[in-house]
Amino acid sequence: MKYQTIALAGIFALGLSLASCSGSSKGEGSVAASEAAAVSDVAAESLAVDSTASALSWKGFKPGGEHYGKLPISAGQLDIKDDVLHGGYVTIKMNGIIVEDLKAEEGGDKLKAHLEGEDFFDVAKYPEAKFELTNVPAEGLKIADIKELKGNLTLKDVTKNITIPVASIQRDAATGKYSFTSQTFRINRADWNVKYGSKSFFTGLGDKFINDEIELSFVLQTL
Repeated sequence: MKYQTIALAGIFALGLSLASCSGSSKGEGSVAASEAAAVSDVAAESLAVDSTASALSWKGFKPGGEHYGKLPISAGQLDIKDDVLHGGYVTIKMNGIIVEDLKAEEGGDKLKAHLEGEDFFDVAKYPEAKFELTNVPAEGLKIADIKELKGNLTLKDVTKNITIPVASIQRDAATGKYSFTSQTFRINRADWNVKYGSKSFFTGLGDKFINDEIELSFVLQTL
């Protein structure tokens, strides 16, 4: 598959905005209009993403508090040859939101239901998000030189191009498995029409607003 994608994810993303975040982050993910996915003619090896060892972490903020958790990676692949990245993609399981800061019986289940409901990510209608890698040159990206990844994050049928800062990419010499780890970065949920409690869409919220920015990071491992 010649998709130029990868997740995170978000990517993407994820925008997990129950409590979107205004906290500081190590990396700043930029957002732009969607771009055409790059296509490579190189016969790279397609490495499946290990969904059990990969995940997108999220953190959201509101006045006086924060919540955090994870989103599972449901599928994906990375196209790599001779330690050069040529493409890939990941899908994010939006209907599998995990809340980590609250026990289920102490509000965690209620928060999960709210995030998965129509007010937020409407997972019954949009069960997955997707991150597609873009801006890959014909010769690919040397793994050792990658500092950031650009790609289209599709969430709730809205597609935006985001930039994800990369913390590290490692290859296990014994198994050949790759592990991609991002820096912490942020997206603005309003860019994907996630409106609940957002000052971008509503006035007069007082201290009942939820910040538009969501803090994200991911670990992606191949099989």
